[in-house]
Amino acid sequence: MISYCIACYRPAYARLLIEDLILKTSAPYEILVWLNVADTEFEALLERRIAENAPLRILGRTPGNIGMEAYPHLFAAARYDLIVQIDDDVVCLSPRIAETARAAFDRHPSLGMLTADVWQDDYTTGARPPMEHYRPIDPEMGLFDGPIDGWFAVYRRASLLRCGPIRVGRYYCLGGAIKGRLRTFGQQGWLCTRMKVFHVIGPAYASHFGMLDEEIEKYRSLGRHEIVNWYEGARTSLPAAEELARRVARIRECLSA
Repeated sequence: MISYCIACYRPAYARLLIEDLILKTSAPYEILVWLNVADTEFEALLERRIAENAPLRILGRTPGNIGMEAYPHLFAAARYDLIVQIDDDVVCLSPRIAETARAAFDRHPSLGMLTADVWQDDYTTGARPPMEHYRPIDPEMGLFDGPIDGWFAVYRRASLLRCGPIRVGRYYCLGGAIKGRLRTFGQQGWLCTRMKVFHVIGPAYASHFGMLDEEIEKYRSLGRHEIVNWYEGARTSLPAAEELARRVARIRECLSA
């Protein structure tokens, strides 16, 4: 059984993520949402899904956007053994993630954290470095050791409890911090290529979802001027809307198999 935890401040992405979680999850689950934005249309969508008996709960509302600080609250409220930290710009995922994660945890007792692989193509890295930066652990199960964070990270409840409180900022690499904390007591965090998500990173796909300006402002507020320059500079060379629509449709098809 699996608890999905999502701090939402970009409803354009988050509504797609939540719909895909409901569609694709084939194990008992719950979706815990923290609203870091005031958006009546998005909240109405959530309330409709709750009324339709989707296992979804709104845990908090902080329109001022506390960012990653919401996750400790979400983790504490989760009821199930597998607890998932998800960035709200993950918009699509492969099926049977709960079952895949359960099998990996059962096979490797020292494993405390799994991060899903990401879709990569000409327009996005999905925030994952090239595979040359990863060391195979269990290729049969698609497990690799290397750089991971919390874009879609599955934790064992017991492992999170052992980590204890972690001081979290508004923008913070929580998944990477938890992986480091796990290693201090002999547990591992690995990438799992048998779980895959579409993590919207890069100006091309941000433009497809109508989020280019919002992403630029986010990175500007963080002082990430190199990313701002990348996104701004891409405006004049973005792929055609029809090409991006075809690409996204193909991604959705591949992540439904």
